[in-house]
Amino acid sequence: LVCLLVLALLVPMAVSFAEEYDPSDKYLGIVCYPSSNTTIAVWMAGFLQTAEELGYQPLYIGGDTNDAAAVEQMIDSVIAQNDNIAGVAICINGETRWNMAKKFIDAGIPVVSGWTVINDADLDTYDINRDLFVGFYGIKSDEYGYAAGMAVGEAAGGEGTVAITQSMFGDNENAAAAAFTAAINENFPNMKVLDPQVESLDVTQGTAVVSSLLQANIGELVGAFGTTGTSAQTWSQAAEDLGWEGYVIGMDATSANLDILEQGGVYGLVAQPIYDLWADCARHLDAYLRGENPPYENYVEAPIITAEDVDVYREKLAGVDTYVAQFS
Repeated sequence: LVCLLVLALLVPMAVSFAEEYDPSDKYLGIVCYPSSNTTIAVWMAGFLQTAEELGYQPLYIGGDTNDAAAVEQMIDSVIAQNDNIAGVAICINGETRWNMAKKFIDAGIPVVSGWTVINDADLDTYDINRDLFVGFYGIKSDEYGYAAGMAVGEAAGGEGTVAITQSMFGDNENAAAAAFTAAINENFPNMKVLDPQVESLDVTQGTAVVSSLLQANIGELVGAFGTTGTSAQTWSQAAEDLGWEGYVIGMDATSANLDILEQGGVYGLVAQPIYDLWADCARHLDAYLRGENPPYENYVEAPIITAEDVDVYREKLAGVDTYVAQFS
């Protein structure tokens, strides 16, 4: 801990100091959960594999749980038992992110955040030390939400009703859903957007929600946007069960979702850089710890991909499942 505090004070030092920095006995950690979620497994691999490549010991905090309070207790325990945590990436959204980040920062451990764009005012609201919250890698969910709306509207020929499902009503998914709705309303006047429904992160529960939604609107529904990483699975399964065909865009180019896309179970995926973003978070922390000054704000693209793009994205996922299994 003392080493970390000293390092934070000595960032402007000469390159010779950076060259002497040895990460081999230090941990770079990531906090994300549940580990059984296919998207989150890729997040873990992106960060932890890169941490190892950079010479650090990998540290995973989370597990197969959705209990934030339990994870916060894990964080307290890890901090108390280990004084060699060099830096941590936080993958959680909303107030929970700040509660967890503050635990590390108050212990003198630098934190980087990924996935969502950080509102600078939140740092003051949650009393976050700006010297140790060292950056974020954000995806502009309103941009990919709007692109998804345009893609579904055009594929449907500008006619019919479309649905939205989310894992929760959180800031990130709400922004994507609102942008999708705006794209439809502004560009396709003969189309209607249903109010968003919560499908959760559980595939079985989510499939039941989507099935009910389809049954209630099956004569009118022509497409949908699922804003969470399991949406491709829930929508494709429900559509198969009910014999429905439409234009669905889900989230994330995971192995399972790429299979579904290739087989025609969904029309497209928002290909958030779920591996590369977290790899960049590890590199960001390493640069900071070596006395460099990596940029605080970082934005990454999330294009809409179709079946013809599958092979390119499969290459990025080689070995991910096997690697992540060691942390279960």
